[in-house]
Amino acid sequence: MTALVGFPLGTIYNITDITQSVPGVVTLESVADANSFAVADGQTVTISKVSGMRQLNDNRYIIGNFDSNAKTFQLFTIQGFPVDTTEFQPYVAGGQINIVSYVAQAGQPPGLMYNNQ
Repeated sequence: MTALVGFPLGTIYNITDITQSVPGVVTLESVADANSFAVADGQTVTISKVSGMRQLNDNRYIIGNFDSNAKTFQLFTIQGFPVDTTEFQPYVAGGQINIVSYVAQAGQPPGLMYNNQ
């Protein structure tokens, strides 16, 4: 697979916790790895490799209410609704988010990868 010129290769961040709440809150190990897109509000992400709360795996979500100090964000559906994780199995371990796209910049079409850093 060929990397897109100008885009960092690393877009994956490790999950350390997910709450059973409305919306579910994800805690990350880090939020701004070197040579990677930093985590930010409005990004579209996929979640994978979660043990326990497997209902979240292989789906796309929007990051909301991102807190860089706590390394947490709330999960929203791609339609903008809070993800209710209260009835999901408890989070056990592992998991990753993969940044799929940023919110489109003013005047740009949605759904593309934008590096707005």
